[in-house]
Formats: sequence, C-alpha cells, structure tokens
Amino acid sequence: MSKTNPLAIRLAPGTIIEGRFLFETLSVGRYSTVFKVEDKLDSRQKYCIKIEYDRGPKINYLHQEIAVLHKLETRGYMARLYYCERCKPFSFMLTTLFGKSIWMLRQNLPNKLVSPGCAARIAVHTLYQIKQIHEVGYILRDLKIGDMLIGLNGKAAKMIFLVDFGMCRTYIRKNVNGSVVIRPQREKVFVRGILSSPRVHKRQDVCRADDLWSLVYILIDLTAGLPWREIKIEKPVAEQKETISDAKLFKDCPEEWIKIMEHVRFLRYESRPNYKLIYDHLQETLVRFQVSYSDPWDWDLVGNNVIIERDSKERTSSSHSKSEQIGESRSERISLQSDSDNEWSSKTDRNENSMDIPKLRNRAGTRPRRKNPFNEIISALQSSISLVPVKSTNQQSPTLLLSKQKRLLATEYDPSFPTTNPEEFEKNDIGI
Repeated sequence: MSKTNPLAIRLAPGTIIEGRFLFETLSVGRYSTVFKVEDKLDSRQKYCIKIEYDRGPKINYLHQEIAVLHKLETRGYMARLYYCERCKPFSFMLTTLFGKSIWMLRQNLPNKLVSPGCAARIAVHTLYQIKQIHEVGYILRDLKIGDMLIGLNGKAAKMIFLVDFGMCRTYIRKNVNGSVVIRPQREKVFVRGILSSPRVHKRQDVCRADDLWSLVYILIDLTAGLPWREIKIEKPVAEQKETISDAKLFKDCPEEWIKIMEHVRFLRYESRPNYKLIYDHLQETLVRFQVSYSDPWDWDLVGNNVIIERDSKERTSSSHSKSEQIGESRSERISLQSDSDNEWSSKTDRNENSMDIPKLRNRAGTRPRRKNPFNEIISALQSSISLVPVKSTNQQSPTLLLSKQKRLLATEYDPSFPTTNPEEFEKNDIGI
C-alpha cells in the first residue's frame, strides 16, 4: 500500500490564514495531515491540528484517536485533546503540540544509535505512557519510534510523550453482570511491522504484552540496532524473531533488558504485565550508568565534543554538527513517511475496535459549505481558543548543558519528572 495521501491538504511554508494563524506542515501520513499552528496574536498559543478526510464507509482513524484521547483525559502527563469537530468532508482535532520525534532526533547521532542510559530513560517515560493507555482499556498495537516525541520546552523537553492512537483497540468489555473482563481472542489479526511480537506474526490476537514486546525491540534498535532492521519481507523477519538467541539479540545491550524480555515472553493473552518489574530493571540500567533524568539527551550533546557512553566497556566520540534548520524541518514533515517501523501495515478489521467513540459536532448541517476547507477549521479554532490553557509567559527553553538545579541520580525519585514515579507503575487502576 502506498504511503502517499492523495487527499492531503498541502500548504506552502509560512502560510498565515485569516492574518492570524501560522500553519506549518509537520507530517503527511497515509490518512491524515498534521500541522503545527501558532496564533500570531498570542505567541504563547501553539497547537497541533490533525486533519483526516472522511472516507465514506471506511474506518476513520481520527475518530478512534479522539475516543482514546477522551479516555485519557483523567490520566496525567499525556497528550491532551482540546477540541474536535467534523467539518465535512473532513474531521479534525486540536491537541497538545510536542517537540521532535525520537526517530528524527536520532538521525544526527553516530550510526543513529543512543547510549544505553539514554535509551533506558526513553523507555521509562514510554512505559508510563503505555501503562496509562492500558489502564483506560486500550492497547496501542502500533508503537513506533516516530510516535515517541519529546516535550516542547522546559521540563517537558526531558520527557517522552506518545502520539497517534488511531490504531488502538479496546482489550476489555463488560459481561452480562456488568463486570469488566478481557475480550475473547480473535482468530486472526494482521501484522504491523518490524516491531511486532513473534505471536503477532503467527496472527494471534494482540494484547498488552505485545505493546511491551515492541518497547523492548525499540530499546534494542535505539542502542544496537535490530538484526532484521533492513529486511523488508515478513517471513525472514518472523523466523529471526523466533530463532534468535537472547545473547545475540541483546548483544551490546545492558543485561538488565534480557530480564525484561524474559518477563514479557512469559505473559499470555490475558496476563497483566508487571510494569513495576520492567520499571525496576530499567532503573537498574540508569543506576549502573549513573544517569539522571535531568541530564541532556544524547542528541543535545552532538556538536559539543562530548563523549557519549555506549556501554560499560566502550565509548564513542560524537563529532557530528547539528543539522541546519531547513533540514530538520523537512525531516519532521516526512517523519511519518520515513519511519519504516510500520512497513507491513495492512487493512484491519475495525468493526469491534471502537468503544464509546464520542460524536463530533457537525458544522456542515448548520451553514453552507465554503470553498476553502480551512474556513471551517479557523472558525472552530477561533471559537475554541479560550478553551486551551495559556502557557505561562515566564516559561523558557531549558538550558541543556549548564543546569543550576541539583542533579538527582536515578537512585532518587525526582518530582520534576512525575512519569518516573515508581508508585505509578505499581497501581492497578483497571483491576485486571
């Protein structure tokens, strides 16, 4: 299937609409276009707008993503949905604007690899995000490095956030007694890329454990590279996943991660993962490498003649300079197209995928359709602008290399990074 979106709305760089809203294209995916929007009348207001054309009887992935974001409203430190609406012939949503993706940031690193300490930090934040999604009854099914983003500025720039929940599926339902139970397994599912678990290659139904398989594969890929990274055919990839030994798969990776894999491999379809155990093993990595959650990321050190520690025996010097702004902008716009984690993504049966999808307001029935589709979006954006919390004018970009704050090693919990709170990984909010 082509990754080109023939219905994509395309704008020239620097387009300003209504003399107020500056639009910048961030990515053009298979089914949607994502824009950064800045209010020129108030520079504190910056958003992400995702637009997807209605495709008739076909599943609208944006509506599914909106459903997940509604469920996540009660969870802390996740992407926020500020506004959503259907303006035929498309739907759109207004959400939190984050920074660059890990996929994009790694491009400037030597061999596109990060240090084990950096990877473990990424994994802790991502594990928190995955757990919150599981706790509201969904599984991701399509975790990708390109959907893991740093925060925009301040402390958030040292945290990782997940985006793009259009492929999520509920794994729970209520039985006749009103109790929440695990949904029965389906007989056959579709494979979604090189980060899929071996059981998904066997067409077994996805579960919470499969999201964690993908997380472990991401750890390996970030640190040492997956052995099957360049293979574009499913069968040999599936065979490697089944036959490769942990010694070979985790070569040049911290030994603590093998223990994570052992736990994930043990899980069954109905099993609740032990998030705290996974967190503890990631913490062990951070403690051994003497990492702090407030440290600069590896990509922050590029061009500063800083030595990046890759493992306990080997160090690699980072001498690459930062890419020019125009190059970064282009990479960000095509990041969803370039990320091959989803190489074999197929059409999926989504007839049982949705639960409590909210109804979007439909402007088409209240006024004549206008020729410029952005008129409807801008009208909705202006009417909802007061609903979006204004960011503090005192908030500044972080000083990445020279921090005056106390540097707390991972042996201590740093309240500045609540997604690393060990108590969060022990909670069982969903009860199953």
